[in-house]
Amino acid sequence: MRNVFTILAVAAFASAASAEETVTKVTTAIPTLSGAVNLDFAETANDKWGGTMGLELDINAGSLATIDLGFVGADGSALDLDTWTVGTQVGGVGVAVGDDNGVFVEAEGNQTLAAPAMTESVAVSVGDASVAVGFTDWTTDITDISNIQGAYTLGDVAGLAVTASGDYNMDSENIVLGASAGGLAVGEASFGGAVTYDMDAEKFAYEGTADIMGLTAYANGDQDNTFQNIGGEYEYLLGGAALTAGANYNVDTEDFTPTAGLSFNF
Repeated sequence: MRNVFTILAVAAFASAASAEETVTKVTTAIPTLSGAVNLDFAETANDKWGGTMGLELDINAGSLATIDLGFVGADGSALDLDTWTVGTQVGGVGVAVGDDNGVFVEAEGNQTLAAPAMTESVAVSVGDASVAVGFTDWTTDITDISNIQGAYTLGDVAGLAVTASGDYNMDSENIVLGASAGGLAVGEASFGGAVTYDMDAEKFAYEGTADIMGLTAYANGDQDNTFQNIGGEYEYLLGGAALTAGANYNVDTEDFTPTAGLSFNF
């Protein structure tokens, strides 16, 4: 099985490189720059508040060929390449290489959900199905596969957009299953959520979310502790700025963690 997945990864990597080279010869992509300046505030010691300034820059280029570079920086630090993706899409088939191609489901808080890690990977998508093959260390050996993730969006199921996903770890042979659903409209509110199950840990976890008039709220837990966290964030758009205020409350530890932010997008 390991050899099969190794061949898949190498073939997908070669296809992405070949397609990218071909498209580059016949099209000239005009890069676009976007980003945000973020001022984030959080509670520190002795009931005081501290702030940090962060910069996000995104460079995108291409239509058939895709280049997506995400840079981040903070006050007093260098600008770092945080995420990158290079790929192409032809005839409904997409191939991408990068470090931000995981397809496992997520939710808003994610404190209790299983979250299998994936670094550099090759991702292949066909319609509503996608597969990502992760490398243990792609700089030294692209045949050493760390894990494989797959996801499929089922479409409209009883008014919900449902996605099923799975992660298989090549070293531990552990399987983690996940599913998410969203888009259930009730008046002006929209409801959704996600569930995960870790087979080795034999643990089920969940998170439910609700969106209404700029407020995104969540509650999560697992099979051992049904109600662990409750929290949310409210966003208000004022001209070219986005003001946010949120908090998380841990029911077990009784820790209340408020946050606030101001973001200028460009």
